[in-house]
Amino acid sequence: MVESSLGGSSRARLGWVSVVALALSALLLAAVFASRADARFEAFQGLAPSSVELTSVGTDPATGLIYAQENGGTAFFRYDPHTNGWSDLAEAPLDSGNNGGAAFLNGKVYTVYSNNDEKLGVYDVASNSWTTIDNPLADGTSVITATGGKLYLIIGKEFVALDPATGGTTPLAGPPPFTPAINEGNCEAGFEAWGGLQPVEGKIYGHQGNGCVGFAVYDIATNSWNELPPAPKVIAPYPDAEPEGPVLGSAYDPLTNTYLTYGSYSGKSLFRYDIEAGTWSTSEMPFLVDDGGMAYVSQSGIEGVYMIQGEEGTEFTRYTERNVTDLAPKATAKVKKGGKITVSVVVSNLGPERAGGVVLSNPLPKGAKLISATPSQGTCSATPTLSCSLGALPSGIGATVKIKVKTRSKKLVTTATVSSLALDANAASDAAKLETKQCVVPKVKSRSVKAAKKALRKANCKPGKVTFRFSGNTDEGKVIRGSKSRGKLLPKGSRVKLVVSEGPKPTK
Repeated sequence: MVESSLGGSSRARLGWVSVVALALSALLLAAVFASRADARFEAFQGLAPSSVELTSVGTDPATGLIYAQENGGTAFFRYDPHTNGWSDLAEAPLDSGNNGGAAFLNGKVYTVYSNNDEKLGVYDVASNSWTTIDNPLADGTSVITATGGKLYLIIGKEFVALDPATGGTTPLAGPPPFTPAINEGNCEAGFEAWGGLQPVEGKIYGHQGNGCVGFAVYDIATNSWNELPPAPKVIAPYPDAEPEGPVLGSAYDPLTNTYLTYGSYSGKSLFRYDIEAGTWSTSEMPFLVDDGGMAYVSQSGIEGVYMIQGEEGTEFTRYTERNVTDLAPKATAKVKKGGKITVSVVVSNLGPERAGGVVLSNPLPKGAKLISATPSQGTCSATPTLSCSLGALPSGIGATVKIKVKTRSKKLVTTATVSSLALDANAASDAAKLETKQCVVPKVKSRSVKAAKKALRKANCKPGKVTFRFSGNTDEGKVIRGSKSRGKLLPKGSRVKLVVSEGPKPTK
């Protein structure tokens, strides 16, 4: 935030905070369902508060450890989600001043600050030590992210990529101006110093920040921006509050494919942008917020978006959300000669929302040998149950797994079951049972025609044309041979011709 003549944030309402701030000493669990038909499940879990107000929040994606700096100071901390505890680290060489941002890259935390146009802080996790590098923007900002081995920083219409390995800086295409069409008041063109950036599959999404509502996406490959629907404006719960958008801090949740931020100043709104739907929604935070920060942690058991209170206080929370969806597998099979069966399982997401962490499980039937399992996305392994991790499935999209097995059984029964990290609205459709039959040619030699035909039908084969020939070795009316050898593996319904004895050839 730009400082006011009173020495604090120009939109800070500290008196109001002391009246409505929530105690964080007890566990807080809040489940909120959105009012629209495709409602999702949201939960906030209160965590151990920090000892001071924080800024410059970043996370190590490999460990889930979260790093943050004192707001308006140099103290530096680490939070461990496994133990719900904070620990002190080496003091930062740069004062964070009026808020900052952070990005994790190659074992280091890079910190930027809104009022420091000269230097960036570089914290080395392994050695618990600091260095500094030149600010490539030559202008203060709190907006930074990292992807593809590079740091991306933005302020106003200036956007750059910094390669810390070489020190090289690349100027990039400037973002949309955003103003004046969608903003009013003090919003500048482009990004404010208190916004957010998040990388998502070759793109970078970003919100303007500082209470402004601009939102856009940058395509790394084409070096181009595309303006997206602006964030909604909300009114903070204090007298004479004006509608505002989100402030400093953002995160990306890959399970729901959403961009998250919060605001307004001294407000309690969580802003959620659904990337697939291209729409915004809001819900209520458990505490008031100000310029702060958030970070996503992916590890099982501690997964979620961790959010600091920012300038408003020291409260800390973990936000988790689960979409509501309906996954339905459908299985079909194709039988080839030689006992080779290809089972195709199509997992469809019938909506209304995305399903993250989709897994298809398919126990291999007894007597079946797995040849291969090929998914249209993700990976498969057999241990011994076949399990395919299919990743995320947007609403209305499906994934296919082709499973090739070999068996000598006349009947193969398999059940494909699907699960995900979303809440399934129709659990009854989560499994697909498939019964596949093949023709296993039985013994027909020396049997009567009637008995041979019965054996063929029992073995999933069809009796074929019956021809007769003289034979001195096979009794009259008995089968001399079939057109397919005993034990031959064929598709269900394959015809097997019979040659039947007329007895010995008459003598003249």
